[in-house]
Amino acid sequence: MAAKILVIDDEEDYRLIARDVLKSEGLEVCLAADGAEGLSALESFRPDVVLVDWMMPKMDGENFCRGLRADARFRTTPVIMLTVRQTADEELEALHFGVDDYITKPFKPDELLARVRAALRRSRGRTPERE
Repeated sequence: MAAKILVIDDEEDYRLIARDVLKSEGLEVCLAADGAEGLSALESFRPDVVLVDWMMPKMDGENFCRGLRADARFRTTPVIMLTVRQTADEELEALHFGVDDYITKPFKPDELLARVRAALRRSRGRTPERE
C-alpha cells in the first residue's frame, strides 16, 4: 500500500508541484489549502506524513501543528514544514511547536522526496515501496 502524504499550502502552485513529485514516486497525496482544511482531512485520509506551510489564511501551520499534536491519534505523525521563512530562529521555533523537519521554498523536488522518504523510514522503520 502506498504511503499517504497530506500537503497543506495556500499557494496552489506549491501544492501541485508537491503533489506531482510525490505521485510520480507512487505516493498517495491529499491536498488542502489551509490548516483548517488539513485538520478536516486528517480523519478520512490518515496521512503517514504531513507537509505544511507556515503562513496561511484561516489556520496557519503553527496552529495546525498544535492541533495535530493535541490529538493522540496523530501525535507521532511526521510533519515537514514548507515555508519561505529561512532564519535559524524561525526553524527552531517550528521545531518547538511540533515540526519534525523543515524545507524552505522554493524547494528542490529531489530534496522534498528525500525528506519525505526519510520521515517515512523513521516513522515506519522501513523504506516505503514504490507502486
